[in-house]
Amino acid sequence: MRLTQRLSFILLALLSINIYAQDPKPPSSEPEVKKEYYEDGSLKAERTYLQDQLHGLSMDYYETGEVKSKSIYAKSRLIFQNNFRRSGQLEYELKYDPENDLSGSKVETQIEYYPTGELHNKRILVNGKREGLEEEYYRNGQKKAQRNYKDGKKHGNAKGYHSNGNLQGDWEFVDGAPVAATIYYWSGEKWLVYNFVDGKLNGVTKEYDKSGEMIAKRIYKDDQLIERKRVISWW
Repeated sequence: MRLTQRLSFILLALLSINIYAQDPKPPSSEPEVKKEYYEDGSLKAERTYLQDQLHGLSMDYYETGEVKSKSIYAKSRLIFQNNFRRSGQLEYELKYDPENDLSGSKVETQIEYYPTGELHNKRILVNGKREGLEEEYYRNGQKKAQRNYKDGKKHGNAKGYHSNGNLQGDWEFVDGAPVAATIYYWSGEKWLVYNFVDGKLNGVTKEYDKSGEMIAKRIYKDDQLIERKRVISWW
């Protein structure tokens, strides 16, 4: 009896080893679309898989059926994505450059739009940090600002513009801290020339009228205005 039980146990063990030693079913070489649903049964998402990896088009939907986003994947890596408002207007666009994987960097281009569809801003991210030129626009298409970034911090020149196209501010940054800035009137004339120390307003800021004459000196300490002195012209 014991011998029979032992033989049965050995046979069962060998059978189990054989089952688990077999190769699992290979992933399908054909694209497969999988669907997800909200609790009320409405379609939430459609995702395309190839060999168990996101590959191809993925669609997400609002509960009320409008398209929420369209994404393109390649071997589970996001290549392209559009996000939409419920109205159907494009809200956000992302483009990912897979070629930069070779250098170990993840490079993305992000583009955002106003609710009414006009371009709002565009920027580049490298490994999740802003890099290079970022541009921002008014709804009428006029440029609102441009800023340069290095490793996620403002670095170099940055400009702001009034909605009439005239320069509003001209800044210089080093490693995220402002080092110089000139501010302009709506009509384009120089208004203020800031002085920075350790990234904060310190010392004398010069104030000008629209004719270019200096009319006042503003005294700052650590971004706080201490005093404004008018400059008296003798001629």
